[in-house]
Amino acid sequence: MPIKIDYLGHSGFFVETDSILLLFDYYYGDLSFIREKPNEKPLFVFVSHAHGDHFNPEIFSLADTKHRTKYLLSFDVKGNPAVPENLDVHYLSADRTYEIEGLGTVMTLQSTDEGVAFLIKTTSETLFHAGDLHWWDWPGEDPEWLAGQETVFQREIRKLAGTPIDIAFVVLDGRLKENYGKGMAFILSTLHPRYVLPMHFWKDRSIVDRFRELPGTKEAETIILDTAKETHWELII
Repeated sequence: MPIKIDYLGHSGFFVETDSILLLFDYYYGDLSFIREKPNEKPLFVFVSHAHGDHFNPEIFSLADTKHRTKYLLSFDVKGNPAVPENLDVHYLSADRTYEIEGLGTVMTLQSTDEGVAFLIKTTSETLFHAGDLHWWDWPGEDPEWLAGQETVFQREIRKLAGTPIDIAFVVLDGRLKENYGKGMAFILSTLHPRYVLPMHFWKDRSIVDRFRELPGTKEAETIILDTAKETHWELII
């Protein structure tokens, strides 16, 4: 069975494999289609950090119909009053590897903003969701702060070097002006994921095409899926 991926907008993705369901950083959109998925497949809901464009409490309503639901939330969401007390919730710290029953392993990386990024290894595929782990090279920002951004971002990404990654969900944010592609370019050259799905580009629908035209991008081994124009894919891993 192919891996099915639905882009829900911003940094939100839904993934269906032959045995599990995964939801990442839901922000907005219709969740009703998830409730219609096979009940025998457990649902794992990921939240990379507590920012409102990555964490929508509507995710907890899924447990009403999908009773085999685990919530894997970044440590900074802990204490948020929107999190119900009666659900299967796990808070994940940065720079740790967790064994999650029915899923596999989840390795967390320190974000360059808030919370964590996730590397998920199931029995048959490896997925990386960056959350807000990105090279936030804001034009005009304090040089010392920018140097720290570069150091932490490259250090965290290099932790995954040599790990075969099937699917990567990676930030591509046009607000960084001429620096918008630096983070994704570094990930492509360092990790060589099989597929990458750009995210976090707000309303900039031209950004994927512009990134593809950058020097060196066309020679990359990675297949860049166009999340600015498409919302559903079925991939054979």
